[in-house]
Amino acid sequence: SYPTATPVLQVPVQLLLEGDRMTLRCRVRQKVLDVLVHFYHNGTAMGWHLAEKDLHILQLHHSGHYSCKFHSRRWPSVWVESAPVSVTVH
Repeated sequence: SYPTATPVLQVPVQLLLEGDRMTLRCRVRQKVLDVLVHFYHNGTAMGWHLAEKDLHILQLHHSGHYSCKFHSRRWPSVWVESAPVSVTVH
């Protein structure tokens, strides 16, 4: 059976300015192995990664809603999505 592991997207809590670097982290409370993660910005996929993604030299257009989805290759291919997080670049 598929465990109920809901990912949580973590973003920096400090004020984000143009030119800053931001790291997105997709965390799962349960220990999950062989995880693939997709990050989304305003509903558009940003590609797959292991557990985090760096955005270098932030621009105003990086503002918006971010989320992540994950699945483990050890479970059936069911993607589980985090709640969206709002990010504002000043």
